[in-house]
Amino acid sequence: MNKLIDLLEETFGYIANLIKETLSLLREAGGNPIFQRFKEDIGKRIGGTIDEILRERKRFQILQVLTIGAIFLFLIFSAVTFQVGNRWDRTSYIINIPKGYSAGDFSELLLEHSLIDGKYGFNLLMNFMRMEGKIQAGTYKLNPNMSLLAIMTKLKRGDIIPPPLLRVSFPEGSSIYKMGETLRKEGISDFVEFKTFAKMPISFELKEKFSFLNEVPIDSLEGYLFPDTYFIPSNIKASLLAEAMLSRFQSQILPFWKRAKKNTRFSFHEVITLASIIEKEAAVDSERPIISSVFHNRLKKRMYLAADPTVKYALSEVRKPTKKVYWIDLEVDSPYNTYKHLGLPPGPICNPGLSSIRAAVYPADTEYLYFVARPDGSHIFSRTWQEHEEARKLIKR
Repeated sequence: MNKLIDLLEETFGYIANLIKETLSLLREAGGNPIFQRFKEDIGKRIGGTIDEILRERKRFQILQVLTIGAIFLFLIFSAVTFQVGNRWDRTSYIINIPKGYSAGDFSELLLEHSLIDGKYGFNLLMNFMRMEGKIQAGTYKLNPNMSLLAIMTKLKRGDIIPPPLLRVSFPEGSSIYKMGETLRKEGISDFVEFKTFAKMPISFELKEKFSFLNEVPIDSLEGYLFPDTYFIPSNIKASLLAEAMLSRFQSQILPFWKRAKKNTRFSFHEVITLASIIEKEAAVDSERPIISSVFHNRLKKRMYLAADPTVKYALSEVRKPTKKVYWIDLEVDSPYNTYKHLGLPPGPICNPGLSSIRAAVYPADTEYLYFVARPDGSHIFSRTWQEHEEARKLIKR
């Protein structure tokens, strides 16, 4: 590239000297008496003066010089724009451009991967295309056999490649906190922000976009982020992921609710809240309607729901809850503690699936008021406290 610069300087110096010498010769010839008579004689023959001929010739020479210069500049510019790092290398490089990268930083990055031949052509074209400070951050796929112009065009268009999609699955019954932990383990960068949706007021924009959120009386999206499998980029914003999950909830749950709401005395929010408790209690799918019947029966009799998962959710605001609920845990002061507060808690304790929501609306027809879990996750259901105590003793054997 240094040789190219030297060649440019030498060529332009030669052109300038040629113009200077031509003009000097014309001035000297113009003052000679013999030359003046010769001009007049020739002028009479051809119907004009030598001065006019010389002026035309002078203009022609200047035009020639300018044309040669323009062609030369065009060739140089073409040589710069169509230069390649390595014409025979077809390797594709994935280049990540962080925000705030300068032209110098980027040229170093390209040189490091042999994508350009040198900085001079890159900087020249960067200035010519007025791209300083306008390169879009992102990930680009570039090859050493690409011309400099092709590389610059990609950068100017912001022709970035989308990041690979990750398969992220949220099991039914996951709380927003647990979902955030899943995102962290899967390498999703905005997992911390995602966790805040458990206690963040629902924005006016979200309520406009998802009208069912207007029926949510608490400051939380808990219960409404539909548990499912999502394919998402690692750099997805928490707000965009939440919207995708709300959209899935809307498409999966609202059609059912539209048909089923006439069959329950509970509001939409109460149904999702009850479904979240059923989801946390049920390990066997067929037991969901039976577990639902227990809670329905207890609510009708104004009995405490006494659901351990609600206590665990209440404890999560104080400390990390343990798998087992101890007697002292039942004293936690929280409206979510259904051992101390009658009725349903203020909101869902997890994000339930459709099966639990259906069970909340359509409980089994039973007289059960109690249940206790077997080691395999199934339950023994009882009508009275005495039956319940016997079932507990049976399981402890």
